[in-house]
Amino acid sequence: MILTAKWLVTGDGQTVLDNGALLLENGRIKDVGELAALKAKYPQVSNIEDFGEATLLPGLIDMHVHIGFYTSHRDAAYNDIYMVGYNALHFAQKALQAGVTTLRDVSSPDGVCQSIVNAGKRGWVEVPRILHSNRSINATGGHAWRSGDAAVEVDGVDAVRKAVRQQVKAGATWIKVMTSHRTPGVSEFTQEELNAAVDEAKRHLVKTCVHSSIHPSLEYSIIAGFDTIEHGCHLTEEQIQKMIAKDIAWVPTLLVHKTTYNRLKALIDAGEQHTFTEHQAETWRVYEPAVRDFKQNLKRFYDMGVTVVAGTDMIDSRFQAAPVADELEVMVEYGLSPLQAIATGTSNCAQVLGLEGEIGILAPAAQADILVVAGNPVADITALHNVKAVYLGGKRVQR
Repeated sequence: MILTAKWLVTGDGQTVLDNGALLLENGRIKDVGELAALKAKYPQVSNIEDFGEATLLPGLIDMHVHIGFYTSHRDAAYNDIYMVGYNALHFAQKALQAGVTTLRDVSSPDGVCQSIVNAGKRGWVEVPRILHSNRSINATGGHAWRSGDAAVEVDGVDAVRKAVRQQVKAGATWIKVMTSHRTPGVSEFTQEELNAAVDEAKRHLVKTCVHSSIHPSLEYSIIAGFDTIEHGCHLTEEQIQKMIAKDIAWVPTLLVHKTTYNRLKALIDAGEQHTFTEHQAETWRVYEPAVRDFKQNLKRFYDMGVTVVAGTDMIDSRFQAAPVADELEVMVEYGLSPLQAIATGTSNCAQVLGLEGEIGILAPAAQADILVVAGNPVADITALHNVKAVYLGGKRVQR
């Protein structure tokens, strides 16, 4: 089968083909090129689907989701463990229908991600490719300790190593460590504990990510050598250089910060700051400088050469599940070109996941994970919302 449209974006951050086309075979991309060239090269192929004034691009990838979280839902108080699973399944399916074909879940209630992965393998449900960390590893009383079964609290090097092994046992292909909350000058894990987490994960051939927003936890995390730093609101130029040298990627999660900032800023502009709860006041104190630093540094750090990847961290039920298109809009607002932004949500992610050439790219031999949108996102990044079709492994997703 050949798919074609007026534009084709390969996902490498550079290449756009006019009247581009893909030849699909056995769930993979066999060839890529202009439609006329592919028709001449494969005259025996008669099944051609032309999407017209649309764009073919790789299925999007969200590198920071929590599919098992449901706390923002109005009826959350009525949810039991079964509803957690249904919520996670609903999240995954809605993300797939929006063109997000791969998710990296960085902590959900124990076992929920692996159960959905297993159900997908058995053909019971249609879900994106899911890689996950199972639960997060927290210091006692550390960030997100209130997230119940989605976190495990441990202290000391040996306990950290055991927690890593427990997550691997539960099917984790990533390890998520939390080491900063909102107290300046505090790293919730020691350097030795962070080093142990990374070392133990490497021994089990799994990758590592770390929730780290402030100093000194950022420096500790870079020294430990995590594969990705989540948030990294106040990274410095010197630290970015160290990350580049160590091949550490950055998942800034811009959308969730901007959204929270805008809601609080609207209240301040309306003269309602006096109504802030203690939590809202603290959130403004943290998010106002974070958004300012993101705006100032995203493009500059990208140009330095750090690998930037898209992650949404959005568990607000008012948003689309895994709103990668919205995240990429913020990337463009903060200085990246649309092509660069699309790469942060496709090929850059694949590289970090260790799946380079397999997903996140429209290239021969890659999985046929394909998003088709009306319009041209290279001219207008908001076109990513205009989903016409989604393919996962060459199979069209039911919408």
